[in-house]
Amino acid sequence: MKVLYTNVASSVEAWITNAESSLDSSARKIVGVDVEYDKLNGSYFSPKKAAVIQLCVGTDVLVYHICHADERSEKLYEFLYGYRYTFAGFCVAEDRTVLSRSKYYIHNLKDIQAIWRDPDNKKRLQGLKDVAGAIIDPIYLEMKDGFGRKEHRMWVDPPPLPPKHLEYAARDAYATYEVYRRLDVFERGFFSLFKHSEKKRGRDW
Repeated sequence: MKVLYTNVASSVEAWITNAESSLDSSARKIVGVDVEYDKLNGSYFSPKKAAVIQLCVGTDVLVYHICHADERSEKLYEFLYGYRYTFAGFCVAEDRTVLSRSKYYIHNLKDIQAIWRDPDNKKRLQGLKDVAGAIIDPIYLEMKDGFGRKEHRMWVDPPPLPPKHLEYAARDAYATYEVYRRLDVFERGFFSLFKHSEKKRGRDW
C-alpha cells in the first residue's frame, strides 16, 4: 500500500490527477472512500464536520487531513461530485452528511453495508471489519482493535496524525475499496455464468 498523508490542497490534486489516469484506463472505475470525524462531539449549533477524508484506488491511498487544509480544493470537489467513478463506502449516511458540512458532496456513492453481509456471522449489525474479514482475510477482523474513544477524538488534532491513526485510516480506505472491488467481480461473474449458461461447459485443459 502506498499512502499519501497531507493537508495541502495541491498535493491532494496531484494525487487525484494520478488516480484519474489510473481509473480512466481501467474498465472498473472504483474508488474506496471513508470519512473520519470526532464521533463523540457535535451539537445543533456546532455540528460535526469532516476531519479526515480517505480515498483509495488500487493500492494507492490518500489520507487528507481536511479540517486543517491550507485551502479548499475545487479539483477534489469535482472528483467527488461527478458520475465518472463509482465511490464505495461503508455505512455512508453519516459520512455523507458530515462531508456535506465541509461543502463536498458525493453523488455516485454505494453503501457496502446495504449490498452484502456475511451469511455466517450472526451479528445483527456487521461492521467493515466483519465484511472485510469474510471477503479479504480473517486478519481484518482485528483491524479496529485498540482504537477507542480517546483515539477517535484525535482526528481533529493539528497535524501530523500519529502513525497509529495513519495506519487505521489507510487500512479502512483500502479494505473498503478491496471489498467492493471483489463484490463487483463476484456479481459480474455470476451474471456472466447465467448469460452463458446454455453453452456447453468443459475443462479448458
